[in-house]
Amino acid sequence: MGTTSSALVMLFALFFIERLEFICSSTNSNVSCIASEQEALMKIKGNLTDEANRLSSWVGKDCCTWKGVGCSSKTGHVVKLDLHNPIFGGNKLGGQVSPSLLDLNHLHYLDLSWNDIQISNSLGSLKSLRYLDLSWSTFDATIPHNLGNLSRLQYLNLSNSGLSSPIPVTLGRLTSLTVLDLSSNFFNDSMLYSLCNLSSLVHIDLSFNSLGGAIPYCLGNLASLSILKLNANYYLQGPIPSEMGNMTQLTELDLSLNAFEGEIPNSMRNLCNLRVLDLSNNKFTGKLSTSVGSPFGCIHNSLEDLSLSSNELSGGLPNHLGEFKNLERLIIGWNSFYGSYIQLEKGPSEEAALRSCYGFS
Repeated sequence: MGTTSSALVMLFALFFIERLEFICSSTNSNVSCIASEQEALMKIKGNLTDEANRLSSWVGKDCCTWKGVGCSSKTGHVVKLDLHNPIFGGNKLGGQVSPSLLDLNHLHYLDLSWNDIQISNSLGSLKSLRYLDLSWSTFDATIPHNLGNLSRLQYLNLSNSGLSSPIPVTLGRLTSLTVLDLSSNFFNDSMLYSLCNLSSLVHIDLSFNSLGGAIPYCLGNLASLSILKLNANYYLQGPIPSEMGNMTQLTELDLSLNAFEGEIPNSMRNLCNLRVLDLSNNKFTGKLSTSVGSPFGCIHNSLEDLSLSSNELSGGLPNHLGEFKNLERLIIGWNSFYGSYIQLEKGPSEEAALRSCYGFS
C-alpha cells in the first residue's frame, strides 16, 4: 500500500474512532455493561485460545472497562470490539468466533485483524456495523454473501485473508461504504459492475489478486473516489475507459502489472487532483503527445509521481513534460521513445534524480 493510500485509510480510521469515542463510555460514565452482553463477551472469550493472555482484563461484571471493549455512554450497549493483534506474527488469538457475537447487535466497530480466528459466516446479521476489519484473518475461502446486508457499513477491510472467488455481487448493496480493501487475496473474477453502485467510495484496493476482464466504464460514475488500486492482477485488460476522466477527485491511480492496452485516453488530463499515476508494465501504445502529453490540462499542476515504464509507447518526448510543476518521480523507460533530456522546473538534485529515471530505449 502506497504512502498516499495508507495515509487516507489511516485518516478515515482515526476519524471513525474519534467519532465513536463520543458515544463510548469513559471512566466517569454512570452506565455499566448490560448483563446479557457481558455474558456474550464471556462466551466469545471462552471460544478463543489466548496463549499471550491478551484478554486478562476480561474479568468482573463491568465489561465496559475491559480492554478492547467500548460501550455507549448513554445506553451501556457494547458498540466497539477491537481485538486486533498489535504485534506482527505473535500473540495471536485463535479458535472460532462464538455465535454469541451476534448478541452484540448494537456493535458499530469490529476489528479482529491479524489473528488466527476462524471468521463466522453470519456476520451479516450485525446490522449496526459501520467499521469491519478482518484483514489477515481466516475465512472459509470465500466472502460470506450476507455481508451485503450491512447497509450502514462504511469501512471494510478483508485484505490478506486467503479469500478466493467469487466476490459476491451483494457487496454492491453497501451504498454507505467509503473504504473497500480486498487486496492480496486469490480472486479471479472479472471486475464487478456492482461496485459502480457504491457512490460513497473514497478508496478501492483490489491489488494483488488475479482479476481479469476490462474495467467497467461505470466506475467513472464514482465521483467521490480518491484512490483506485488495481495493480498486480496481471489479467485485467482492454483500454482505460474514457469515463475515468470523470473521476476528478482521484489522487492515486495504480493500474500497473496488468495487460491493459490501447492509447491512454485524453480524458486523463482532467484529473486535476491526481498525484500518483502508475501505468507501468502494461501494453499501452500510442504517443505521449496524443495521450498524457499535449495538452496536459490541469493534471500538470498536481502530478508528483508518474510511471509509464515497460509499455509500447513510442514517439518523441513532448516538451510539455517540463511543465509539470510538482513532479518528483518520472519513470518512462522500456518504451520506444526518442528525444533529448527535458528541462524540468526542479532544483539541481531533483533534476538529476528525475533524469536518472528516464531510461530511454
